[in-house]
Amino acid sequence: MIIGIPKETKKNESRVALIPKHVAQLSKLGHKIIVEMGAGEGCKFSDADYERAGAQIKESVYDSEMIVRVKEPLLGAIRKNQVIMGYLHIEKGQNMPLLNKLLNQNTTSYAYEEIRDNKGERLVNLGVEAGIVGMYEGLRLYGKVLENNNIKNKLKYLKPIQEYFSVEKIFTTLAKSNIENGVNVYIFGKGRVSKGAQEILKYSFIKANILYRNKTAMVEQYLPKADVIVNAIDWYPNEPHIIKRSMLRLMKKTAVIVDISCDRGGGIETCIPTTWEEPTYSVDGITHFCVDNLPSAIPRDASIHLSEMIIPHVIKVANGEGYSNGLMVKNGIFEYAKKKETLKEFEKEILVV
Repeated sequence: MIIGIPKETKKNESRVALIPKHVAQLSKLGHKIIVEMGAGEGCKFSDADYERAGAQIKESVYDSEMIVRVKEPLLGAIRKNQVIMGYLHIEKGQNMPLLNKLLNQNTTSYAYEEIRDNKGERLVNLGVEAGIVGMYEGLRLYGKVLENNNIKNKLKYLKPIQEYFSVEKIFTTLAKSNIENGVNVYIFGKGRVSKGAQEILKYSFIKANILYRNKTAMVEQYLPKADVIVNAIDWYPNEPHIIKRSMLRLMKKTAVIVDISCDRGGGIETCIPTTWEEPTYSVDGITHFCVDNLPSAIPRDASIHLSEMIIPHVIKVANGEGYSNGLMVKNGIFEYAKKKETLKEFEKEILVV
């Protein structure tokens, strides 16, 4: 198989899907690996590192039989009959243009977020990294909001997370910052994202208030107390909103909502996915932070972890083993069927040409 590893096209996305160590593994199995020039530079993997691993460096990789990337591809980059692996986010009908293109181009496409074990748990999950970044930036943003309201605080001295580059440096900085434990933080959920967010609070010496999914039905009683709310709960279109727009009136005007799950109009009804260029917006006076590629802020840590998780699945797909875990589209036919009700909600929108 000729496998292409592109440089990511999403703005401020510095990760790479496969690190040199795993490229070498694929090369030894007889696959030809083509890496786009500069694909790993954002996480400090050089073109020379990839060449030593057995890859060829080219200006474009998009004619490859198989593309292994981090985020969703540009529509114009998708070729007929191609195999594509990446974070696609099409299983809930979130990106119909991409889904239609994958179908129309007769692709076979795999979504990392739907590669699961027999208990339904995700096997490819950067939730901890997303939680770390989202919680850190939530605290930093809250400090800026307080400063804008002439309220003294130590959080305002935190630097943008990208300036630290590694998780270890972030934790060290927080431990030395001596942040007072006067911030009321509520985290929705108990999974990996929640654990990452809790790690930030541990090093910040801030108490974590955790609301499991069954407790979020009573969220209105907590909203008036909250300074920072972090949503780390997976949401599907048939589920109710956790925070409705009408509930925002219960919150302090200095409060911040960080929606790490980042479903448009989802668990947080007022969620609109944002970018690192314009990460925040305000609804009814409440600041929202809904960046949808949080792990990109710690690109090397995130790339190493992602590559370690996906390599066994990439090998199975590349070896032609008829692998179906995470399969979204097979030869131009939509195969995802985790939730029948999800399919029914948007199957009429799927245009097969």
